[in-house]
Amino acid sequence: MLEPVYELENVTFYYKKGRYKANDGISLTIYKGEIIGILGPNGAGKTTLIKQMIGQLAPAEGSVKFQGQEVSRNTKDVIQQIAYYSQETFALSFLKTWEAIYFTGRLKGLSKKEAKQQTEGILLRLGMETYRNKLVSKLSGGQRRLISLGTTLIGQASVIILDEPTNELDPLKRKLVWEIIRELNHRGTTIILVTHNILEAEKVVHRVAVIDNGRLLAIDHVEKLKRKVDQRMRLEIYAQEASIQKVQDSLEVFGKMELVEDAKLSMLIEKNTIRTVIDLIQDETLNISQYSLLPPSLEDVYSMLQEQQRSE
Repeated sequence: MLEPVYELENVTFYYKKGRYKANDGISLTIYKGEIIGILGPNGAGKTTLIKQMIGQLAPAEGSVKFQGQEVSRNTKDVIQQIAYYSQETFALSFLKTWEAIYFTGRLKGLSKKEAKQQTEGILLRLGMETYRNKLVSKLSGGQRRLISLGTTLIGQASVIILDEPTNELDPLKRKLVWEIIRELNHRGTTIILVTHNILEAEKVVHRVAVIDNGRLLAIDHVEKLKRKVDQRMRLEIYAQEASIQKVQDSLEVFGKMELVEDAKLSMLIEKNTIRTVIDLIQDETLNISQYSLLPPSLEDVYSMLQEQQRSE
């Protein structure tokens, strides 16, 4: 039987003296040992929701429970059992990198020996051991983010909340962070992942909660969400720059087309229109150099849910 870690019921939070609803009646349950992604654009209400889950904010309506405890009434107990990686400015920038991780471990209750051992292991895993004696304030933005992640990892909390953990990281470091997330989960850690990087998150999450305009649009396993757009395929087209507008005009009747790169167009099309669309894009006057048909992704599900919300 699945064991609930977090239970949110009708969570509502207001800003600007009640004039703006940052969270609007959100209900969801997070289970022990899962990786759940909380996805949505900037300003969707994701971080506000997380701050209520760690006791920094209290819901105006509804309830947030951690292992059966009301978070707003038991904040001290809750924060001792979780680790939170924030987007906010790193507070320990006056320390050396090893000190920032080590003293965070000591504050979490680790012995000197255990804090030292974990610090060394974390620096090595993050590829930051050569910067151990450098002040955090002298690191690059991406390096500071890694040290901040290190302070989250030390103490080996059973529940870890990561708010946009790959921001400011280069592709290799992003890959490293996703590997670490998988490793933690394999050891039984519950991971709550807040991100707008849908394509990368899709590779690691078990379930997804999609939030926009403060509302929960959907929550389910990734494959089940994908089935909601199963009657569509993603068409990707590479065309010469001078032909892009002509291609868009020719195919607009089949759906919304987006320019995703300089010469790359992308759109979702219904499966029953594929033959007609292929006939059209093979017209030599469109100057299409390459095209491909792909199954729908989690990003396609997200786009569909947003479209549905806008049409309500």
